[in-house]
Amino acid sequence: MYTAVLIKGKTYSVMGHVFLLNQEKEIEKKVFQYLDGNEFFACKEVKAPADDSKTDGQPKEDEKSAKEEEPKEADEEPQQEQKIYTESELKGMNKTEQEAIVIDLGGDSAQLKDKSERIAFILEHQQQQEKTGE
Repeated sequence: MYTAVLIKGKTYSVMGHVFLLNQEKEIEKKVFQYLDGNEFFACKEVKAPADDSKTDGQPKEDEKSAKEEEPKEADEEPQQEQKIYTESELKGMNKTEQEAIVIDLGGDSAQLKDKSERIAFILEHQQQQEKTGE
């Protein structure tokens, strides 16, 4: 497992991930390799703790095959799992948080002049995604 934290700037979008300042995010190996060494990020590889006390030796084979399948599912989940924001939630967010959502929805936050335009964009694009099933 790999993680990255944006340490400079406000937001950063790369390979389907939107990073907000000082928020640690779990990433895939290819994203880690791309961001590692970038002065805007603190990247690290996190080793999963081995919990051998609960196993007697045989289930380890089953665990290995289950672990091999997990990354495929993990790669698909972030794309399918999209939070639906309400207007009141969006109004309570700061500009950086709203811009990150706009970017995640495929928009250009620089084209939106103010808070009300960002909120309208997000609500409209969420409805479109619900209709198309994305």
